[in-house]
Amino acid sequence: MAETKYIGQKTRSKEGPRHVTGRGLFTDDIILPGMLHAVILRSPHAHARILGVHAQAALQAPGVIAVITPEDLTQKTNPFKPGRYAAGLKTPIPEYAGTIDKVRYMGEPVAALAARTRGAAEDALELISVDYDPLPAVVDTGEAMGPSAAQLFEELGSNIAWKGALHYGNIEAAFQQADRIVREKLKIHRYSSTPLEPFACIASFDAASKKLTVWVNAQVPEVIYDALREALGLEDVRIIIPDIGGGFGQKIHLIRKYMVLTSLLAIKTQRPVKWIEDRSEHMMAAGHSCAQEFEVEAAVKKDGTVLGLKFKEIDDVGGSVSTLTIHFTNKLNNLTNTYKVKNIFMEGYSVVTNKCPVIPNRGIGKPAMCFVWERMMDRIAEELNLSPIEVRSMNLIQPSEMPYTTPSGNIYDSGDYPALLRRALEKIGYEKLREEQRREREKGRFLGIGVVIGVEPGGRNAARDMAIFPEMTEGPGAGGVNGATIKLEKNGTIALFLGSPNCGQAHETTTAQVAAEILGLTPEHVSISSPFDSDLAPWGVAAANSGNNFHLYDIGAVHGAALKLREKILTLAGHVLHTDPTELTIQEGTVQAPGSPIKKITFAELGRIAYGNQSLLPKGFEAGLQTTFYYTFPHGEPHLVPGPDRLVRAQFTFSAGAHIAVVEVDRQTGKVHVLRYLIVGDNGTVINPDVVNGQIYGSAAHGISVSLGEGFVYNSDGQLLTLTLTDYGKSSTLETPKIEVEHHPMPSPFTSLGQKAAGEGAAIPSPAAIASAVEDALKPFGVKVRQLPLSPEAVWQLMQEAAQG
Repeated sequence: MAETKYIGQKTRSKEGPRHVTGRGLFTDDIILPGMLHAVILRSPHAHARILGVHAQAALQAPGVIAVITPEDLTQKTNPFKPGRYAAGLKTPIPEYAGTIDKVRYMGEPVAALAARTRGAAEDALELISVDYDPLPAVVDTGEAMGPSAAQLFEELGSNIAWKGALHYGNIEAAFQQADRIVREKLKIHRYSSTPLEPFACIASFDAASKKLTVWVNAQVPEVIYDALREALGLEDVRIIIPDIGGGFGQKIHLIRKYMVLTSLLAIKTQRPVKWIEDRSEHMMAAGHSCAQEFEVEAAVKKDGTVLGLKFKEIDDVGGSVSTLTIHFTNKLNNLTNTYKVKNIFMEGYSVVTNKCPVIPNRGIGKPAMCFVWERMMDRIAEELNLSPIEVRSMNLIQPSEMPYTTPSGNIYDSGDYPALLRRALEKIGYEKLREEQRREREKGRFLGIGVVIGVEPGGRNAARDMAIFPEMTEGPGAGGVNGATIKLEKNGTIALFLGSPNCGQAHETTTAQVAAEILGLTPEHVSISSPFDSDLAPWGVAAANSGNNFHLYDIGAVHGAALKLREKILTLAGHVLHTDPTELTIQEGTVQAPGSPIKKITFAELGRIAYGNQSLLPKGFEAGLQTTFYYTFPHGEPHLVPGPDRLVRAQFTFSAGAHIAVVEVDRQTGKVHVLRYLIVGDNGTVINPDVVNGQIYGSAAHGISVSLGEGFVYNSDGQLLTLTLTDYGKSSTLETPKIEVEHHPMPSPFTSLGQKAAGEGAAIPSPAAIASAVEDALKPFGVKVRQLPLSPEAVWQLMQEAAQG
């Protein structure tokens, strides 16, 4: 890449000053005239039929304006259309914004009301009575799959709501040629990202124009847009997304239910209505990541070469069918991880249980896929009496093979995985650590070293799920589209309008750098329009703060729009300066012609001409200096849409990272202390090191905390026992290690600036790294780490079981 002025540099944050001074504008900060406050009645039961909902007493309570019951939902709303993650259902299951006749998880919405104050609403909520007929709860997938289990959806005839399989290559031949079959059973539990700001919704309905305007902290405007139009039958919907206090996937899917409920109250009362979720509500009903179980088999040669991998996956998807396959289909994104394995067989089962429905969560299935690969690499090394480093190195895709096509159709754009691994081992001082480990074990101190590697896919392809469901009657689209609008104002500054909302990842800072680089002025002279407004933003299907989309679609759109504006600026300047535009240069907001005497014109002067002096415009030149560009990935073929072979580009760019965890395990308590955590990563061209490092620190901290104890716990009746952050077990900053980061970028040949993804990366390999390190520490006891989380109790129990043989 040519020398740059702002790309790759640390610049002053655009968002930081307003947030640290309390000037951020979040949904709950918005107050509209006459606004009512909503609360939601939730089921205390995990499984029960609803025989009746009685709301008359609540309606007569002081300050109460309206109540919504299941009857209102069936009479005044439509069920949501089955999304792409429910495409495998053989029998359609109507899903409304709340329960209709049966509750299937603790906390499921049963009724809602709006009152003049939040206090009045909460008081009145207690006056709504519900007649429940409790049913047996099913919380274990093994039990749920049995023929005698209570059924959540009788229409399906089973709690196995979906099953399917995919295979790539010749898996039978791979296993026939193997010297050994290595088998293992692995599990990952339910957890969340616990964003600081829970769900928040405001709705205002103009009956005269039949226009609904909503303010919501959603990550994907399209999900809200489609949900409101489907459920309420409206055509004119405006979505405004203010500042968001963290998303991580939590605010993509289930939030649509609450936006519909809030909007229905606004339509019913003809008043604006606000609903703000509290923390306990969020923990019980805002969505969890999926608990996943795997039976894995690897076909290997004696030297450690992996010929093929088979796995059976059972997903606990909770009490809804709308996200049945989301964690299974996301395995296509990193199905082979960093390894050149040509033969894969994957079999999946989506099992409904009386738990909170599953939703996207940082990585969405990819941490589990990496966990499978990296646990199996350690197990293969152990069974063949080889070094785990040796086994990984032997199977890594080589840099000379890039771009590399995986057996499922992904095309890895760039990378040097052996170099990442070598540098990580060198930087951590691997051999010296092993010597220290041996010395400390003799003293009764148990250190462990976990070394793993993983890819981080980015830039979602909407057609991916058609590989699983080729029979889809309504396709989800293909590739992705998102836009950006950029304008040179009359005063010479630049205004930038993005097509996606910002959840706190410094999108304003990063996009300002890109625009400034191309337009030849400082990032300080670029202002970004906020908040997101669907009536104004140039948004498309890829307008999503999810799927690691920003680096591809948003940066691509800003880059394209800035190039178009630059061309228009140079055309106008060339006409005014009587110079060929190709000879002009731009620096610090001034266009200059070569030669002497110096001829130049400032952006402010060009702005005044473009918006106010028709006589100085070139013939045929469109007045104004504003451009919009919609970006689509230009290298989407082959496999943009899967054919009969099911090959598909699940995502379009592939970052990678080698992770090394060094831990100490307290033999008496089972407590795991992370002493060092190193990441040597490749995120392509790093636009702003501070921003990328911030994403890496946060995602690593999340993955480590998930590994060491945070998670949801249910009892046998389906009651959630972890309703608070204290019970949930989130690691504190004191428990989170310093994350050491070193960049070894291999720019992508496919993207605008060589950039690759950074938002999910460290959350993908970190659970595997911690598991590997803990198992290594407890190797003298014969402990095998097969599941997460590794809380002190779980680790202590592993040691006791190993001691008992």
